Amino acid sequence: MITLDELRELSKAPEKDKAYYRPLICNGDLNKADIFFVGTNPATPIYEKDLDLNLYLELLLNYDKFIDFYKELRIKQGKSEFSRTRIGMNSFLNWLVQHTDSTIIETEAIPYPTDKLKTLWKEPDKIIQKGKDIFVELVLRFSPKLVILHGKETVDQVVDSLVKREIEVDGLDNLNISIEEMEKQAPLFTITYPNGKRGVVVACRHFMYYGNKGDSFSGFRENVLKLIEG
Repeated sequence: MITLDELRELSKAPEKDKAYYRPLICNGDLNKADIFFVGTNPATPIYEKDLDLNLYLELLLNYDKFIDFYKELRIKQGKSEFSRTRIGMNSFLNWLVQHTDSTIIETEAIPYPTDKLKTLWKEPDKIIQKGKDIFVELVLRFSPKLVILHGKETVDQVVDSLVKREIEVDGLDNLNISIEEMEKQAPLFTITYPNGKRGVVVACRHFMYYGNKGDSFSGFRENVLKLIEG
């Protein structure tokens, strides 16, 4: 688990006029959180000028309010309500919540928001590294039984962070394949947490390819369902 004060510390902007980190968005009771849904980095930065930190924390812990704020912010920026990626993610998460009693935590391998991934790599190394440290801290705190990674970059970043922190990971020999092939592996690899609990990891293509229905992801959903029911 994580306290509100701890979450506040993890969410603070790294410097003045920088965006807040976004450690997690939670759809449900944090005490029941056992599934992580992981991308590479958030795509919509939120700054102190947009929202006070305490109000920002309230959004992180209230998924519906966060999504409403996200939509309004994008509209103010002259964008559509949802990006292609968010449309796909919302569709998949709506399916997932129908098949589990566990709370799902949406997080990122590097939870520092930038408008594009290539913009993230222009940030100072210390900002990127702190983001990686935040992700690992959350993994260790919650020890999720199921971790869903979307996008090949996410797989690479998550594995790198876990290995560098010397967290026990089994099945890394499976990773010299395409993301399409990874999608067929269930699990792709497993994590043994320091507390002795084990988690399984699956991966799929980036959710910008999911669409409203995710027909081409049906096999992946079947694999996820087997792991949840197993």
